Amino acid sequence: MEKVDLERLLEHIEETNFCRRLFREVSEEWKTIIGPLQGDDATVIEVNGERLVINMEGPYPAKIGRKTAIIHSAADVVVTGGEPIVAFDAVQAESEEQAEEILEDLRKQAEGLGIKILGGNTQSHPDLVPCVSVVVIGRLIADEPIPDGTAREGDALVFLGEPVRGDVGDRVYKAKVKFNAFLRFLREGIDVSAAKDASRGGVLGNLLEMMGKAKKGVELRSMPYPTWTGYLGIFMVCMDPNDVERAAEIAFEEGCPFTVAGEVVDEPVIRFGNRELVSEEEMIEVYRRLPYKPPGAGR
Repeated sequence: MEKVDLERLLEHIEETNFCRRLFREVSEEWKTIIGPLQGDDATVIEVNGERLVINMEGPYPAKIGRKTAIIHSAADVVVTGGEPIVAFDAVQAESEEQAEEILEDLRKQAEGLGIKILGGNTQSHPDLVPCVSVVVIGRLIADEPIPDGTAREGDALVFLGEPVRGDVGDRVYKAKVKFNAFLRFLREGIDVSAAKDASRGGVLGNLLEMMGKAKKGVELRSMPYPTWTGYLGIFMVCMDPNDVERAAEIAFEEGCPFTVAGEVVDEPVIRFGNRELVSEEEMIEVYRRLPYKPPGAGR
């Protein structure tokens, strides 16, 4: 079984702590609902009564970004409760031809997900390192944003979707069915308490962050993927167990894989069957080291 390096996972979670110190002061011109202090998948702000969900990704190496940048950024918007609508990109390339190829793949991602690229910045020069950054903006469709750190004891933990791999077309398809299913959960009243995109850090790395913020643990009963820490791109969703049957029906109708992976518990541990992936002592250390504050908390 895969060996888990807990310290490495925690270092990943902590590596942007300095960002929260630098940007803790928020503007009074709009209401920041989820911002730097929450360290969530996306930022949520309210401007003139409109709630917007915003995520930025990159810079990615061009060979990765051209396949997944907009998909990944849109995933963080969706999992926070937003419907992606527009995007902006920043591209560096070694030549105009390379820049055009990258932009064409970004266009395919955006169009496949119903997102409009409104603008950006493109530079090409032989001395530049090819890379891609994107911003995706969406409208909040949930009644309230879906944070990643507000799981409740007794919630069912659901894995939604399949690993986002392959060429651009494959990735767009896998992302779209997952987005459609999750957004239907929100529109049709499924009681989702917390959710997160299992990207870097995989299932275990992102569960550490989710449960560390919520001060909870997890009893895992199913693991349909062959890695605890590798990139997957699935959604990990905590929901009322009474809503699991209806959520599974929605996922089935959308053609989206749906696995009830376990249950959120009050005990500070992550356990898979009889194996402790993260012990009580280790989980309490996770609680201690995470600097995040819940949505609505003061500075």
